[in-house]
Amino acid sequence: MRHGATIGGLLLVMMLVAGCGDDGDAASGSDPTPSAATGAPSADGTDDGDGGDADDAVLPVFCDLVSADQLTAAVGAAMTTSTGPFDACEFEQEDPRALSGSLGAIDVEAGGGYEAYQSGSKGAMDEPTRHDLAGIGDAAYVDIGTVAGGGNLQVGGGALVGQVVYTLNLAQATGMSEEELVAVSERLLRLMVDAT
Repeated sequence: MRHGATIGGLLLVMMLVAGCGDDGDAASGSDPTPSAATGAPSADGTDDGDGGDADDAVLPVFCDLVSADQLTAAVGAAMTTSTGPFDACEFEQEDPRALSGSLGAIDVEAGGGYEAYQSGSKGAMDEPTRHDLAGIGDAAYVDIGTVAGGGNLQVGGGALVGQVVYTLNLAQATGMSEEELVAVSERLLRLMVDAT
């Protein structure tokens, strides 16, 4: 992927920030509140693998749920897709400078929640502008700004659905405007929410 370094960098920063605030319990395998929301924990307080515990979010794999044709319609240009790191659905155009991106999902409950995730996307950019988007999932936003002093605007954002953020990262080197990027981002976030 031509903009893989930018997209991968944004994705990695957001994944790492989502893990911030964890006091180490997740790493040690002990959940401080095992299945408390369900009222029916397994005998040892861990997930018994049946998918029934409310605390265990099932993360969608968007390359399995969204077609290249749907992405083409949302972006307004022909797209191809491939599965990238963390099961992110990466998409790109033939022109290496044109808009490309990734769709993913991350459970943010153990990592400080939606607000911590938002801080991560904002922190990856140079003076980004926040755009809250109404009517998509439980909440949705995009941050738009340059990255590492670059001259073109990039996008990092997501839609909250329960305890999962459906992540969106966009990179481009063709001078797309902030208004254009907000419109494309909104269509892509709606596409993800509608696909699940």
